[in-house]
Amino acid sequence: MFLIWSNEHAMWWRANQCGYTQYIEEAGRYERAEAAGIVRRASLDGQLGVRRHDPVTGHTNLCMPEVMVSAPEEIPDLLQWQVSH
Repeated sequence: MFLIWSNEHAMWWRANQCGYTQYIEEAGRYERAEAAGIVRRASLDGQLGVRRHDPVTGHTNLCMPEVMVSAPEEIPDLLQWQVSH
């Protein structure tokens, strides 16, 4: 399962693509294909980006508007898979 982080709104997507939340516990869980589709559509297949200014370095970075992230409850399974392979 995956969560979707919005760089544009600096929040997590809620379930069923219904708004945003700042709390990871309230973030929606999406299957890989659905999350990838949302990210692809949000960026118009990589054509759009969100500019973020880094106050420490002074650089401006171009980020994808939305990114998919493994759900926290999936992390132990991923770590176990890495150890066994």
